[in-house]
Amino acid sequence: MAKISILERRFLAFCHVFILLSFAIFIGHAYADHDDEHFIIGYVNHPRVINHYKPLIEKAYQEIGINATFEVVGGERGLRLLNQEMTDADVIRYEIVATLDNNLIVVEPALAYGASLLLCARGMLCSKSVLHDPNTAIAVTTRFFYNIDSDPSSLQANISEFEDFNQVITLLRSGRFNYAILPSDFSENEIFEKAGIEYLPLVTHKLVHVINKKHIALKAPLSRAIANQLKNQ
Repeated sequence: MAKISILERRFLAFCHVFILLSFAIFIGHAYADHDDEHFIIGYVNHPRVINHYKPLIEKAYQEIGINATFEVVGGERGLRLLNQEMTDADVIRYEIVATLDNNLIVVEPALAYGASLLLCARGMLCSKSVLHDPNTAIAVTTRFFYNIDSDPSSLQANISEFEDFNQVITLLRSGRFNYAILPSDFSENEIFEKAGIEYLPLVTHKLVHVINKKHIALKAPLSRAIANQLKNQ
């Protein structure tokens, strides 16, 4: 068997150390994406969320010493990521998203009160009865059935789900749909009225900040910080 030279032994030792260090660095980076120093907060692509609630929540976290990273997530996908600990919090959701069988915790106080609104194009009948008309097509955002606590089989209208709030508004304004159902904090009512869109609240809810259960220690300080931000508005 051929002898290994000193230089070869040193080279093999170097390779061994290099592999170990590379593996350690990889593990370190993988963990860093989920530790408390890399706090990820999801938010949906909604004008009111982006312009109002996101800055409010960002300031609340800065008040307790956390500089969070904010990432756009969809309605259903965002909650799934939060429940699976891929994100740490969500800027704003209906209070009903937190249940006994998931990993979400509501942080009081409520950021606002909102509703699932039935939006009706100009000249169309604006009544809850359209939900039970099989000839009616309605564009909705994901989690629509969950948000209004309704069994899909109880509604006869043709419901088409879309992930993005802005997409649903575009479909309504373009005439692709005469009806839509969207979450709202009532701040868009003047915009709807100017566009000739009638609206009808279907179900009202608290709008709250939610965190993953692993961050339960942050609930009390976050609650105080959010209250401070709401008071300073």
